[in-house]
Amino acid sequence: MLQSPFGEFIWSGWPLDKQAIRPSLYVLWFDKPPTVSDMPTYPRSRDKLVYGTNGTSWGWYIDSSTEARPYICQAPSINAKYLRPNGWTIEYGQNDTLPISRGPCFVAQPDDAWFVSGIDVEDFVSFKCFANGNPAPNYRWYKLGLITSGSNVIVKRTLVNPMDSAEGRMAISGGNLVIHSPSSILDSEYYQCEAYNQFGSILSRTAKIVFGQLETFPKHPRKTRIAAAYQSVTIPCDPPAHSPRDSLIYSFYMRKGLRLEPLVLSARPGVFVSQAQALIGFSEATTQDSGTYVCMITMYQLGSRLSDSPKSPDMPLKVMESNYRTQEPRIYDSFPAIWPSDPIRGHPVRIECFAGGSVQSGPLQYTWRRLDGVSIPANRLRELNRVIDIPQVQPEDQGVYECSVTDTKGSRADPRTVSLQIRALPYFTNKAKDEVVAVQTTVTMVCEADGIPEPTQYWYRNGVRVRNLIDAGQLDASRYVLADGTREPASLVISNVVATDSAMFDCIAVNSLGSVSSSGELRVLAFAPNFQKNPMVPVLGMVGHSAVMTCQPEAAPKPTITWFFQGAALAPIPSTIDPTTGEPACPITYCTLPSGNLLVAQLTRMQEGLYMCRAENQFGVADTSAHLTVIDPLVLTLQPQNTIVDVNSTVIVPCKANVSSFLDVNYAWFYEDVEIKFDRLDVDARRYETTKFLRPYDRDFGFLHIVNIQLYDAGRYTCEAQTPLSRDRATAYILVAGPPGPCAGVEASTIPDTELVMVNWTIGADHFHAIEYFIIEAKVADEPWSVVVTRLNDSADIVIGQNSKRRTTTIGNLYSNIPYQLRVRAVNAMGVGEPSRPSRGIVTLPKAPTKMVRNVTGGGGKEGTLVVKWEPLSHVEQNGEGFHYSLQWRAWEDTEYTTTLVYEPSPVPDTTWVQCTISLPVLRYYKPYEVTIQAVNNQGPGPITDPVVIMSAARLLVTAPRNQQANQYNGSALQITWEPPLLSGEEGPILGYRLIYWRRNLECLGIESDIERFEQGQRRTLYGADLTSGFIIGLEQDIYYCVAVQAFNTAGDGPPSGFAEQTTYKLWPQSFPTMVQLNSTHYPRTVRVSWIGVQTTLNEEAVLGYRIRYWLVGSNYKEAHTDVDVRLRTYGYVQNLDINKRYNLRVYAYSRGGVGKMSSPIVQFQMIPRDQCVPGASWGRFIAFLLLCL
Repeated sequence: MLQSPFGEFIWSGWPLDKQAIRPSLYVLWFDKPPTVSDMPTYPRSRDKLVYGTNGTSWGWYIDSSTEARPYICQAPSINAKYLRPNGWTIEYGQNDTLPISRGPCFVAQPDDAWFVSGIDVEDFVSFKCFANGNPAPNYRWYKLGLITSGSNVIVKRTLVNPMDSAEGRMAISGGNLVIHSPSSILDSEYYQCEAYNQFGSILSRTAKIVFGQLETFPKHPRKTRIAAAYQSVTIPCDPPAHSPRDSLIYSFYMRKGLRLEPLVLSARPGVFVSQAQALIGFSEATTQDSGTYVCMITMYQLGSRLSDSPKSPDMPLKVMESNYRTQEPRIYDSFPAIWPSDPIRGHPVRIECFAGGSVQSGPLQYTWRRLDGVSIPANRLRELNRVIDIPQVQPEDQGVYECSVTDTKGSRADPRTVSLQIRALPYFTNKAKDEVVAVQTTVTMVCEADGIPEPTQYWYRNGVRVRNLIDAGQLDASRYVLADGTREPASLVISNVVATDSAMFDCIAVNSLGSVSSSGELRVLAFAPNFQKNPMVPVLGMVGHSAVMTCQPEAAPKPTITWFFQGAALAPIPSTIDPTTGEPACPITYCTLPSGNLLVAQLTRMQEGLYMCRAENQFGVADTSAHLTVIDPLVLTLQPQNTIVDVNSTVIVPCKANVSSFLDVNYAWFYEDVEIKFDRLDVDARRYETTKFLRPYDRDFGFLHIVNIQLYDAGRYTCEAQTPLSRDRATAYILVAGPPGPCAGVEASTIPDTELVMVNWTIGADHFHAIEYFIIEAKVADEPWSVVVTRLNDSADIVIGQNSKRRTTTIGNLYSNIPYQLRVRAVNAMGVGEPSRPSRGIVTLPKAPTKMVRNVTGGGGKEGTLVVKWEPLSHVEQNGEGFHYSLQWRAWEDTEYTTTLVYEPSPVPDTTWVQCTISLPVLRYYKPYEVTIQAVNNQGPGPITDPVVIMSAARLLVTAPRNQQANQYNGSALQITWEPPLLSGEEGPILGYRLIYWRRNLECLGIESDIERFEQGQRRTLYGADLTSGFIIGLEQDIYYCVAVQAFNTAGDGPPSGFAEQTTYKLWPQSFPTMVQLNSTHYPRTVRVSWIGVQTTLNEEAVLGYRIRYWLVGSNYKEAHTDVDVRLRTYGYVQNLDINKRYNLRVYAYSRGGVGKMSSPIVQFQMIPRDQCVPGASWGRFIAFLLLCL
């Protein structure tokens, strides 16, 4: 299957049922359509691949087609109730208005109970037994014992009577048997529960008390176990005496002082705790493993935690240093091991493997396989694959398991195997069930059980073994034929049943592990027909279809059915089954179904009328009747039509049916025969999503809305109108017009001795709009796709191959010596189509560089160097291997150029440029050099740049700025002035100045001042060669500072000037003006502002005056404000205000220390003409907003 030019797939080869393919789709195949002679033939008797079972598991296997096998009859479920005869259940023949009477049926049966003397808190055990039935069952309990009589072993059942038990040790409560103070001498037998009522009795499976034992660890300490480093070692737990075996779970701890810390095995891949061998193993011990270990045991049984034992004595381990640091992997002799040692079906099983070996470079690799070839599920592997964990072991898990171990160096241990064999309690594969039959018939009761070892099955009647009843003459041996099962199913055949045969029957399967029980009730009935439960009901039929008139009387024996129409007897014939549809078929008008119902075929108005069913047996006759109404057939009056729509549009596909008002109609839609699920629940359990397929709930209920239709939505849509009586469907193709589909088969190759690349492709689907041109895109490594050909017309630029859909062109604008992938897009009137799959990679042919190096510049650097900088060519511009740069440079006064080859230029920090630093043979400071650069590869040099003049590195400044002064500016800033240093031509231009400052201690000169400058000195850098002043900000108020000025150029910092000292002013005003008030004046567009001034403290400078700051509301405060300086007055005027505009206003004080805090809150006001003022009016809620009348 190849990539499709039609948006889907191109097929290669042909299916056997070629005739099932529409001829319109032949264009999707590359191969020619096959003829009849091309079709392969196969012998009818050939082997076939069959899915089936070998008795233990299901799977695929090869089997012969000649072997006779059973077939399955398949029919629509809607017809099943009419085709299948109804089976009789316990409710059959009973009045369903009353509680159904039935014999007992177990809901809970007893299980084995565990009792560990001295450990269990409760000194009793309990066996559960509960059964349903009507009337409610009563219970009896039996104790089972074995009596040997010669070579026979007889099971003796003894009734448990709580009144006879010594000291009231036994009690029966609600069916449960409770035994207090169990004794292994008195209570070690099996127990069985019997439930009974008036219909009979049934027996449960047997259960016993399992008496356990768990002693304590001995007190004597363990000997120190000594091991060599880098060798394997194990420490056994040596548990105390216990029973039964395999009932303990082991965990190990390491003593840390007085604490016990559990071993985190996931963090120590070389350490393993074995449950099967009750030990902890170290694949490779190290000195860090030395210490004291403690073993803790817990008794578990059947998933329940019974008891914890006290910890074991300390188990010291001492690991000695060793020169042998490696060891070959070796599986321990006692592994692989199985826990528990006697596995039982349905219980968990562990298969363990442990090996010694070097784990310094990584953990040992454990692998498992079954010698019979059956795969081991990966989810069963645990603990670094050392353990196969089977949660519920089954017979199919039996086999020989092989463990292999390999270290990280590849050394492998000799593999070892273990055989897993299990036992299984009996379990039923076919249980006994209730049987309801008529008198004088034959009934067969069957049950089948399996187990390991093979169980034997016995039949019991009302709690007594059937074989014993037959032998005692209590059952007629001529009517009761018994086959107790060993390797075959157990069966009981009773012929010519009578009412007295009604009873409860048990099938009990027994092997050496125990027993299981399955029960059923046999009920023999004899009564006249009646229709109390199933009277005939009126039926609605549709012209041209079939109708079923039901007749389901209850009677025993089965009655004879006679049908009447409008009082006249009918003579229906048996119906058949249509093999293609699985539906009942009738060659005439009336047929009987296997269920006894009447099938009326090919309905017309003539079949409308009253139908009567008469049932008769030897005990009586009963009649029932109902009317059949025939209505007009279902017709689709509005059907979907074949349509071509544009992509991304909304499509409405109509569908509407004409049907009788008696019926409800539902519309189902199918896409390519798959039903569209409207309002389906999303897979991640979100709320019900609205899909792109919508079905409205109004008069257009049957219509299908497809929102934002895409190319992949094109296909066959089917509408099906559904009623309870019939269905009708119509199909149409919705085709989507849109951008072209992806091109296929893109191939690219270089043309020798040229720079051209040939591209071939097959055009894709045009999606109903002619392809206008193609776009070719290229990709280099992990870079994004880029367009290399924008408008490739399907004309002179393209060569059409023998296949009319094949296209070829050449492109020549690719970079040389670059690995490319190419892809093609087609374009039509609907837009750009999807890209094709990328071609295989090609590498274009190399050539000399064609790009000129860009933006050559330089300068700066250390003394005696020439620094050249440029923008490097990208990887795709290098055009070949062996790429480098060739720099030619010479001093301005020299005539010869010097060449420097640069293979790996240094990157310029924080840019994409690169640079090369040339060490000059003659020390020349800040002298002009002429430089050119060209790119070179193995194919030759590229174009050379125009000469660029670059100055060599300048000399460090040797003079300092002069006449430096520090002047007070405010409480947090100083203004510094200076004169530039005297320069010679070798220093080059000054780049800027650095202001060095620190807090003065006693004076600016001296050791203490130098220490202060070193620890707390700061610098502020100012850029610009013509600067003669600058500010230092962020200083503390009323503090003396030492200040020096230092110039710098491209070579570095020059010497600092002498030191100046100055103090900052005290603090600026720390409080703000209050009680700011605004009043109108007699002057036009003027407002008077007054306030209460501020008081300064000793650490503040004296107030020099006040300023009024105002600005328009909504404007940029920092740029649009205006200040009015009123000096020391506490009032002032703001003039030339605009009418009907809103202003913000604040007042602040200032001093030599700086600007003080502004008044708060902001006062907002607006000037309005006097003729708009209303006397006594309230103009707002907030006092901070004022309206002032002019």
